[in-house]
Amino acid sequence: MRVAVVGLGLIGGSAALALGARGYDRDPGARARARDRGIDAAESLPEAVRRAEVVLIAVSTEETPALLLQAAAAAPDALLTDASSLKRPVAACAAALPAGTRFVAGHPMAGSKTPGLEGARPDLFDGRPWLVVPTERSDVNAIDSVQSLVRSMGARPIVVEPERHDALMTWLSHLPHAVAAALARAVASGAGAEDARFAGPGLLDTTRVADSPAGLALELALADPEALAGAIEAVRGELAALGESVRARNIPSLADYFELASRARRSFDPPPKSS
Repeated sequence: MRVAVVGLGLIGGSAALALGARGYDRDPGARARARDRGIDAAESLPEAVRRAEVVLIAVSTEETPALLLQAAAAAPDALLTDASSLKRPVAACAAALPAGTRFVAGHPMAGSKTPGLEGARPDLFDGRPWLVVPTERSDVNAIDSVQSLVRSMGARPIVVEPERHDALMTWLSHLPHAVAAALARAVASGAGAEDARFAGPGLLDTTRVADSPAGLALELALADPEALAGAIEAVRGELAALGESVRARNIPSLADYFELASRARRSFDPPPKSS
């Protein structure tokens, strides 16, 4: 399967490495760095997608619709997919694609401590969920093809509808960013920025996503403001209950709280790979 990847950041770069795909990025510096990593980076989008059977658009949600239109015009017979973090606006743009265009939206649930192309690696998606989101331009064969593509990168495809995807992302993506940002601010204020440098893996791991580009964090925060605000209120309620138990030194309550939290955390782990 001949694949082209548009957008050579962390996700697109990792996909290009995993698939041996030709790539393109509008940033000349990114193209040069991609070549240094062994990626066949074309000088233009039409050159990158020429003769491609599948085109993966791996840019921000805001940029995705325009690039889908460009890719559809440059490679009318190719199956299009994307990797943006929001799906309702992307699914809505499917209606504007040329007649006959096949488009299946997607969202890999993967990341790295090192952002951008520098953090890209071919095994980034190993064992990770990759949400496959049908649109009005998706037929059964197109959905199957995207699932096969995802599996070839080591990821686990899971088919969800656009509305469910975005509702899930409030809890699985947008809320963690918000909580990590709040925790980072609280620690910097309470311990002091200088003393916070003594932090161990616990703090570093729980605040990793707070060090995201402000533009991305803002995009996630405003994806569904009411839903995110409600989720933040839920966390505030959990912290209030925990604070009351700590202040009261209520050992049975604290033990129960932490046991239930540990059980919940274990449920987040992916299922073991079948032998």
